[in-house]
Amino acid sequence: MRSVILLVAFLCVNVTLSAQELDPMVSVNMDPLPQDQRQDVITMASTVKNYLSSNRYTGGDWEGPKIPVDVTIYINSRNGNRYSGRISIVSKRLINNTAGTGGGLLRVFDQDWAFEWAFNPTLTYQPLRFDPFVSVVDFYMLIAIGLDLDTYEDLGGSAMFQAAQQIAQTGNANGVTQFSTVYQPGQFTRMSLITELSDMRYQGLRRLLFDYHDAIDAFALKKGTGLAEIEAVIHDIADFKRTKITNRSVFLQVLFDAKSLELADLFRGYKGEQIWSDLRFLDPGNAQQYEAARQGN
Repeated sequence: MRSVILLVAFLCVNVTLSAQELDPMVSVNMDPLPQDQRQDVITMASTVKNYLSSNRYTGGDWEGPKIPVDVTIYINSRNGNRYSGRISIVSKRLINNTAGTGGGLLRVFDQDWAFEWAFNPTLTYQPLRFDPFVSVVDFYMLIAIGLDLDTYEDLGGSAMFQAAQQIAQTGNANGVTQFSTVYQPGQFTRMSLITELSDMRYQGLRRLLFDYHDAIDAFALKKGTGLAEIEAVIHDIADFKRTKITNRSVFLQVLFDAKSLELADLFRGYKGEQIWSDLRFLDPGNAQQYEAARQGN
């Protein structure tokens, strides 16, 4: 089991220690910008990567391999030092804590992002002070770490989600639309995602996320037993959706956006019909992908 020794409060400023949580890959797509507007952002990828590689989100020693996370920043336009863009976050959960293994755990594509950027900035973790650029990056990193911790310990990511919720509340106070508390049921926003992750009503789903990855670890050691355990957990998640969720769940959709390829590969050609029925119910947007896998394609 991965453990984190808490040394400071989660809402404190960053403390530099020896161990760190993330193994980041960062890329920046600036294709829409003309060449003469790219100079200030030419080092953005390396600046963000260095920040994520050194920042301490848990404030404690991270044991085991770091969490692989891919960050892609898309810059749409520039007006002075103000930019509009999008950000994609993809994190992986390792199998049995083995580097180089695993499938997706978090996959989000945030398409509404406005921020300021100056050449060669100093990025700092200050969750009580909102910054349009670094606070959004921190928000998603906290969620990625929290989800990873949930897979190793019962509700292990709660403190990370609390820290992300603090950023969301600060963003809302600053009038940032994606952090607004006003949104339609099932609408993806930063606030809707962290609200579900922090909601006691979704703790059962978070516990099933733990069960799922426990089964994934078992599958790596003994495929037959592990696959049966994975199928049972997917059925439990379907029951949770059927009995506990009244509106479309943002958390559930984010989870299956990350897991659909993994699940299709795991059960490709599988003859039992219950798993395919459950997957279509849980993730109707990827029904064609599951049908192709059911047929062995």
